[in-house]
This record gives sequence, structure tokens and C-alpha cells, in this order.
Amino acid sequence: MRPLEGTRILDFGRYAPGPYASLVCASLGAEVIKLEAPPDGDPLRGLDPVAFDRLNAGKKSVVLDLKSPNGVARCRDLVETSDVLIESFRPGVMARLGLGFEAVQELAPRIVYVSISGYGQSGPYRSRAGHDVNYVASTGGLSGVGKPLPMQVADFASGGLFGVVGILAALMEGRGRYLDLSMQEGLLSLSMLAAGASADALSGRYPGYAVYATRDGGTLAVGALEPKFWKSFCDAVDRPDLIARHLDPSARDAVVALVLSRTQSEWETLIASASLGDVCVEIVRDPERALEHPQAVHRGHDTWSFRLPFAIPGDEPLAAPTLGEHSEEILGALG
Repeated sequence: MRPLEGTRILDFGRYAPGPYASLVCASLGAEVIKLEAPPDGDPLRGLDPVAFDRLNAGKKSVVLDLKSPNGVARCRDLVETSDVLIESFRPGVMARLGLGFEAVQELAPRIVYVSISGYGQSGPYRSRAGHDVNYVASTGGLSGVGKPLPMQVADFASGGLFGVVGILAALMEGRGRYLDLSMQEGLLSLSMLAAGASADALSGRYPGYAVYATRDGGTLAVGALEPKFWKSFCDAVDRPDLIARHLDPSARDAVVALVLSRTQSEWETLIASASLGDVCVEIVRDPERALEHPQAVHRGHDTWSFRLPFAIPGDEPLAAPTLGEHSEEILGALG
């Protein structure tokens, strides 16, 4: 058995944060019922069908019109059979539908109710719209970066994974609990070392921890924070004169010229050699090339199909449901 087999999750989420949380739970064995509104369901189906399929693999789709009394009634029936409810509407929407935490807890006292929003259920920004780039910007994550990150840090890490952590903890606790999950707050917790000595070391102003351009327009990431790794790097590139300048910002110019002397492919070949095995150097890959990384290939993460980064029996990629595919099965079982 997988860890969450026998757990039913009712997922009202759309787009990314809630669906990513329930995707992880589905991979852990939970039965995830994705509630979708007629006529088109989750807007991501039309906006980006590939993204929808990836985020909703292994789930069941039920269509209910929550603007109708009958749809809300059927939803309340589903609540009574569920262990977890995930929603990512703006604050107050679920309460207006008669499906707020207090109303739901009357039906299912032990339910874990997770509200994922950009800024949380209270405060001056509670109703403000936003997307991943906005939350990352508001928490300092784009400082010094000239474009959006190529991965959804707020949606997946702050919203999705923190949502899973809360769900697992609450299920272990064994009683009803409401989780007000702010993606902005989650990012702030991920940024807990963004000031002080650690932030200075990771700022990119020192030669041993920075990103450099290669001769062919590519980039190379050097993460030789510790002196032993920096020494190994200097030895590998035959620059013993730089060993003592590990914390000398003015030495960056020498490293800039050094990295520019080789193409990214040449650096990749050098990195693969035993001499750079303990140097903490990687070429900067675009997302598509990331799937070609030898370690990703070896571990079976060489496709965009979601897989847990740890082994769980039965964790094979599954298909996403068609719109309303399981409505008859799920609602029929409720009579």
C-alpha cells in the first residue's frame, strides 16, 4: 500500500497551487476528486492542455455547478465522505457558496480544510489578484534577476508543497483543522537566509559563488563556497594564484575571463572529469536540456511526467481525467 491509500481528497483548486498539492497526494496513494464547474471545467484545460495533464494525472473529475442549490447539495454529500478539502479561490468565495470551514466541519468534523491563496485570508492584500511572479517579486526573490524564474516557486513550493506538509501533519493529528496557507508567507519562510552573512556569501559578488558567461553565450554556475571546493576548482583550471582570493570580490574579473575562455560544452566535458567531481560546478541548462542531465536520466526523471523524488511502490505516471469522467461513478455511489 502507498501511504495515503484510503484517503479521499476533494480538490476545488484550479490552475497550479491546489492541483500541485493534490497531485503529490495522488502520487502518495490518495483518491483525489477534482471538482470542476460546467461547462469547461478548470480553465487550465483550455489555456494549456499539456500543463493540465501534468498537474492532474491520476485524479478523478466530477462536474458540479456550485451556483445551483442542487450542485451545492451534491457537493455537501461529497464532503461527508472526504478526509481533506483543498480550495484556492479568493478569500470569502467558499463561505459565500455555503462551503466555508465552519459549514464543512459540521458535515465532516475531522476534515482537513486547506485554503491556498496568494496573501492569506486576512490583511490588506487578502483579495488582491496575483501570479507566481508577483509573489516572488514581493518577497525579494527577483532581486537582481532580469526576468521571471522558469519554474513556479510560489505555486509549487510555497503553495503546493507546504499544502502537502500541512495535510500530512493534520492527518496524523487526527482531528479537524483549518489551514490558511499564504503563498507569500511561504516564500518568506524560504527566504529566511536572504539577509545577513549567508545572504552576502550567496549574493554573487564573490568569485566562488556566481554565474558566469561562457564563450558561446551559455552560462556556468560556480558554487564553490567552501575553501576546499574553491581550491579544487582553481587546481582543475590551473589557476593556483586564485586560491587565496576566495573571498576577494575583485577576483571575479579573473574568473569572468577564465570562464569566457571555454564554451559551455567544453566546460561540461571538464565538469564530467574526475578532477571536478568535488568542485560544485554545473552548466546552466534550459528546462528542456535539464531532462538530459545524466543524473536525471539515471533516476528516471527524464520526462515531464510527475514523479515523486523518492521511491514509493506504485508511483507510476497516470493519465489526467477528461472533464466529468468520473461524475457518474462518484455521485452514483452517493445515491
